[in-house]
Amino acid sequence: MTEADRMKYDALTRQLERMRAMQYAYNRKFFTLLVLSSAGVIWALRDNSVISLVLIPVGLVTTGVTSSFFLYNCDFARIHARALEARINRLLGSRMLVASELEAEYFYPHEARKLSGLIWGTKWTPFSWFTFHFSMVWMAASGWAIWQLWALLGVSTALGITLGIGVWTGFNVLMLDQWFGAAAGEKRMAEQLVAAYGPLDGDVDSR
Repeated sequence: MTEADRMKYDALTRQLERMRAMQYAYNRKFFTLLVLSSAGVIWALRDNSVISLVLIPVGLVTTGVTSSFFLYNCDFARIHARALEARINRLLGSRMLVASELEAEYFYPHEARKLSGLIWGTKWTPFSWFTFHFSMVWMAASGWAIWQLWALLGVSTALGITLGIGVWTGFNVLMLDQWFGAAAGEKRMAEQLVAAYGPLDGDVDSR
């Protein structure tokens, strides 16, 4: 390996470390958010006031959007790390780094069509089931809160609140689908990385 190659190797590995650190940081943020939101829902259900009941579905939609933002940052780090690993492997002349291949196999494929963490068109992994589980729990908690609102309020007020929550939810789902649905952003990023580092070889998608 020439001195120039050593300098490239050093720069690439430092950047790879940054991407992995970013990925792990947003994973921690994600699980912290789940704990805090779960505690908030339990408190709101115990409080059972009109304000707390309204905040359950509204807050859980915001939690879902925030979780998706954290996933967006994790995907950014994953895709960049894959390109860096492929470039380092070519520099070393050996398939030494395979973390991105394993992630594609055991979490979800790169540039996958999905809605946040729900993967469409491929065999589900525990990651998708985990997302589905929390989505069902959040929908059940929201449904219970709305049902309680109908018991506490008049029909016209409860209907107005329910419609407002429905519009809020639908708008946010639509925005998430615009970004995650076709993985257009991830694909554009992958194209930029190919131009910078070369082919993203070594990826695995056995499904």
